[in-house]
Amino acid sequence: MITDSSGALYHAWLASAALPPETVQALLDAYGTPEQVFRAVTEGRIGRRPKGPERRSSTEGSQETEDEETNATADVRLPAAGLQALRQNAAEERLKKTEETLQQHGIRAFTTADPEYPEELLEMPDPPAMLFYQGDLRCLRGRKLAMVGSRAASYDGQRAAGKIARELSRNGIEIVSGMADGIDSASHSGCLEGRSPTIAVTGCGLDRVYPAVNTRLRDRILENGGLLLSEYAPGERPEGWHFPFRNRIITGLARALIVMEAKIRSGTMTSVRHALDQGKDVFVYPGDPASPNYEGNHQLLREGAIYFTTAGNILEDLGWLDNPGIIRQNSECSGGATESSSPEEAAVIKALTPGKLSFEQIAEKSGLVPAALMSTLTMLQIRGKVEALPGKIYRLV
Repeated sequence: MITDSSGALYHAWLASAALPPETVQALLDAYGTPEQVFRAVTEGRIGRRPKGPERRSSTEGSQETEDEETNATADVRLPAAGLQALRQNAAEERLKKTEETLQQHGIRAFTTADPEYPEELLEMPDPPAMLFYQGDLRCLRGRKLAMVGSRAASYDGQRAAGKIARELSRNGIEIVSGMADGIDSASHSGCLEGRSPTIAVTGCGLDRVYPAVNTRLRDRILENGGLLLSEYAPGERPEGWHFPFRNRIITGLARALIVMEAKIRSGTMTSVRHALDQGKDVFVYPGDPASPNYEGNHQLLREGAIYFTTAGNILEDLGWLDNPGIIRQNSECSGGATESSSPEEAAVIKALTPGKLSFEQIAEKSGLVPAALMSTLTMLQIRGKVEALPGKIYRLV
């Protein structure tokens, strides 16, 4: 017999079928909780066709299609593949493995009926029916702004994002982003340096880190009172279509959206569409007009987005300059009074202490693999700790 010691086992089971949010919500409305849906499925009360006069014949023009089955006690239709997945994943061996994953990673969950569920998301046209989380839910009570931009962002764009996020964080503002490479990572890191918590919404299960190079960033977010959210079940891979869909949660949580760097055709622009659909303000950083990385920015500005260059511009436009946020700041957040904010950064700073070194020399002295070293050097440059010289030579500032 499986015990739901994590409090999220049946949430993960229900999410494992990858049903549309509206279908999951219909099941929850009909049965109350994920555990009650589980009982209905395992007891055969979902998928059993009505008997007698309740089941109309095909001559009445309402025979069920082959790819759907009907719940006998509520008008909820499930795709046959989804119902099959739920039945398969209800096996005790699979439930035990899921429970072990939840326990190992400290993953919990809530639905729209739970008091923890963010009120901001309930105002969306398509809120996630369930959310999985790691970290401190008190983050949801604070003032939040979303920051998004290109994964392949320019150095200037990442540095600007880090600076803006840091200044907003020092004013008690939490940054919501997607923990991707580029602007997302710079925004989360800047928020941590400003000593406010940050919220990351992922496009995969919370037992995975995507991209893997951001494992340390994930840890820093959790260590410093932050929060990770996902509507995807543990074990769910980071599929490409997850991310544009995930973006509606990033914008939905926030008072406004900040666009730092975006091409015309990019995932960032899907965030803009979500924000506009949700009635949110969109602030756009001007960037270099000659750079293709900022084509989306300038198109948005021409179409009426809010121009800004400093965190003060945003705070003033939102009326938050003279009305500080109530969220606590973390005195232990990395990057405040310490020289480095992670073991990787400490290793790079130690390696560079004698003077200038090439990328290869830093890798050899620090022991970091190239992907981790490049990410660490980028963050140190954004924070103004390291300077890049011609020929992939680096030195401390």
